[in-house]
Amino acid sequence: MCTECITEHYGHKFFKYEHSVSLQMNRVSSIQSKLKTQYESLEKQMKTFDNCKEQLEQDNLKLVSIQNKNQIQQIDDQFDRIIAKCEKRRKELKDNLLKIFDSENEQIESEVAFNQSLLYNMAQIQQKLDEKYYELKTTKAFKGNDFIKEINDLDELADKDIVQFRKLRGGEYKILPKLNFEQKLIGDISKYGQFKKEVCNPQICYFGEKHKILIYNIEKNDWQYRQISNNTFDYNYYAAAASLPNGDIIITGGGVSRNAMLISPSQGFQQQALKSMYYPRKEHACVYLDGFVYAIGGYDGTTKQMLSCCEQYSLAADEWKMIDPLQKQKCAFAAATALNKYIYVFGGFDGRERQNTIERYSVKDNQWKVLEVKFKQGFSNAAALSYDDNQILILGGGSNQGFTNSLQVFDTNNQTIKVISMMTEGRDLRNKLITYNNDLYACGGNSNSIEKFSISQQVWTNLKSYDYLVQDNLDSWCSAFTFDSNNSNNVSNLMKNCKQIDIQQNQKHQYQDQVMFENDSFNQDALSEVSDDQFYNISNQVQQNDWF
Repeated sequence: MCTECITEHYGHKFFKYEHSVSLQMNRVSSIQSKLKTQYESLEKQMKTFDNCKEQLEQDNLKLVSIQNKNQIQQIDDQFDRIIAKCEKRRKELKDNLLKIFDSENEQIESEVAFNQSLLYNMAQIQQKLDEKYYELKTTKAFKGNDFIKEINDLDELADKDIVQFRKLRGGEYKILPKLNFEQKLIGDISKYGQFKKEVCNPQICYFGEKHKILIYNIEKNDWQYRQISNNTFDYNYYAAAASLPNGDIIITGGGVSRNAMLISPSQGFQQQALKSMYYPRKEHACVYLDGFVYAIGGYDGTTKQMLSCCEQYSLAADEWKMIDPLQKQKCAFAAATALNKYIYVFGGFDGRERQNTIERYSVKDNQWKVLEVKFKQGFSNAAALSYDDNQILILGGGSNQGFTNSLQVFDTNNQTIKVISMMTEGRDLRNKLITYNNDLYACGGNSNSIEKFSISQQVWTNLKSYDYLVQDNLDSWCSAFTFDSNNSNNVSNLMKNCKQIDIQQNQKHQYQDQVMFENDSFNQDALSEVSDDQFYNISNQVQQNDWF
C-alpha cells in the first residue's frame, strides 16, 4: 500500500515497501549485538560460578576433613578411655594375682621353716632316746629316779612334737581362686559407638497468640497449623521455651505470667501444669542443662522492671529455686549451654541501651561472671546455640543500625568472636534457632520466611514459607525442637531419672538501679501503643527519648 494514500489511520506504523528489508537487517543486527553482549556477560558469569564452585568444593573438603577429624578424634578419645580403664583393670588383676602368689609363698616358706624346726627337734629327741636305750642295755638296776625323769621328759617332748606335727597341713599345692571374666562386656564393646538415628519425625514448634501452634516438619519441608482450644495455660507473648532430652517442651512465663507448663508434642500436645516460677518474666531465656531448666533474667511486666534474678527448675522435684543473679539486669539476650556445666548469655537490652557483653554461669560454683571479651557493638533479640563443646553460634538480632543477618561463632576456649556467614536477611530471632543434622534453621523475625544453613557446606537455602497459614513474623512467639524418641523415655521416667544435684542457693535480689520507662513496648498485655521498632530505636532515636 502507498503510505501517502493513507491519510487518516491510527494504531499502526507504516513504512515504505522498499525500506522493509533494510529495517529487518537492522533489527537482526541489533538483536545480534544485544545477544552477543549478554552472551559475553553470561560467559564471564559462568567462569565466576566455576571459580565459586571450585572454592566451595575446596572449603567443603576442608570442613568435611575437619568434621571427620573431629569424629575420628571423638572415636579415639572414647576408646582411649576404655583402653585406659582396661589397662588399669589388667594391672589390678595381675597385682592381685601376684599378691596371692606372694601370700601363698610366704605361707609355704613359713610352714617349711616350722617343719624343719620340728624335724630338727624330733631328730634330737630320737638321738637322746637312742642314747638312753643304749644305756639301758648296760644298766642292771636304777640308782635313784634321775634316769626315769629324763625318759619322762623325752616322752613329753616327743608328744608335743607329735601334736604339732598333726596340726600341720599337708604339703599339697593350694588351689588358687578361680578367675572369671563376664563375656557380656565383650558383647557390649562390639555394640559400643554404633551410628544410629536417635530421633524420628524431627519438628520445630512455634507457640503464640495464646492457643496457636505452627509446626515445621524438617524432613518433609512442610508446615502444619494447630489451634488448641482447651489450653491449660495460654501461649503468652514473649514466653521462653526449652527442649527436653525426650522430645518434650517446657514453656515458661510470657506476658505477666509466672506459669510453667510441660508440653508433649508426641502425645498430641498434651499439657501438664508445673510449679510456677517465683517471678513473672518475659523476654527472658529458658535453657535445659543436666536435669534442670533455667529461667534467666527478662522483664517483669507487673512491676515494669528489668530482671537480673534467675531460677532453676528441678524436673525430679517439680520445684523452682533461686540461683545467683546476672551481673546486670536485662532482657532480650541470647543464651546457650556448653560443656554440660556452663550457661552463656550474649548481648541483651537493659532498658537504656543494647549490651555488647558476655556473661557465663558456672553450675558448679553457682556464679555469674562477665567475660573480658566483648562484641564490637551492642545487640539484642539474637539467638544462640552450642554447636560443639568449644563453639557457640550467635545469629541475627538487632542493633541501632537495624536487624543483622550475621552468623557469628564464639570460641569458648580462646574467648574469640568472628563472623562466619551471612543470612539472606536480618532477623529478630529472640532465641528461636534450631540445629538438626548439622543444619541451622532460622525462621521469622522480619518476614514470614524460613531458611536453612548447612554448616558443612556454608550455604544458606530458603525453605517453604508458612505465610499461607499465619500472617505473623513470629517475633513474639517462642519455639523449641521436638521429635519422636526411639527410646522409651516418657515424662515420668525422665523426671525420675534426672540427676539430683544440690546447689547452694542464695537469694540475691538486686532491685537497685532498676529501670522504669514510660513506653513499655515489651508489655503488649499492658496495651502499649509503642511499636518494637520505636522501642528498640532502629534509627538512633534512643538518645531523643526521655527515659526515667
